[in-house]
Amino acid sequence: MEYQTLLLKKENGIMELTLNRPAEGNAFNKQMFFDFADAIEECDKDEEVKVIVVTGAGKHFSVGGDIGEMAKGDFIGFDLGLYAARSINSVRKCSKPVIAMINGAAAGAGCALALACDFRIFTERGSLLTAFSNVGLSGDCACLYHLYHHVGLAKTIEMMALSEPIRIDEIQRLNLATKVVTAETLREETMAFAQKVLGRPLVAVAMQKKIYNEMFYDDFEQYCRLEAEMLEVTGNTEDHLQAVAAFLEKRKPVFNHR
Repeated sequence: MEYQTLLLKKENGIMELTLNRPAEGNAFNKQMFFDFADAIEECDKDEEVKVIVVTGAGKHFSVGGDIGEMAKGDFIGFDLGLYAARSINSVRKCSKPVIAMINGAAAGAGCALALACDFRIFTERGSLLTAFSNVGLSGDCACLYHLYHHVGLAKTIEMMALSEPIRIDEIQRLNLATKVVTAETLREETMAFAQKVLGRPLVAVAMQKKIYNEMFYDDFEQYCRLEAEMLEVTGNTEDHLQAVAAFLEKRKPVFNHR
């Protein structure tokens, strides 16, 4: 399998899937959303793949949506919301365990992807940032949905509205980290953890995941449609346009609530 925005390496039952736009902080554009969903779905079909490890090339896991694409004015919309949802849903529906190997920041879509994975290995310098409200958006990639399932409604409201960085101490307190390791040993420790998962009865694990999805995520499709509708609304606000311009101009945005 070859993709424009991803690198894949399969070895001894483990597929390492790397988001590969390091110059852009592994920001998601439309192509990456398509590539990612296709790659996960293909891995799910591949009998040689038993465990999937997702990571990012370079300094960060993923900084979120591509601001450069947002500046063009035709990026954010209902269709993008559905593409984003499909990419995240591919992880949820995948019968194989999916491990996020989180190097650096996981923001916006990157944060959502990390939360959708079954396990998360962080470094001591890792962070999560919902980011959406910082650019005047309601959110996509089911970030709000997975936050709610992980940390409850009160904390979700805080994290989505204020969009402040969540550092590793808070990540651990919220039970969002499966494991925290040093930056130098991240890959070694993650692959050791993947081997540990590989040694488990994976048919039973897959059936557990099926139960989770059918019992605890049964409204996911309905949620994703509403999320895409709200993304389109907020993507057409003055606040969003102001936030994108401010980011590119390296200044703080001034929101006028329109």
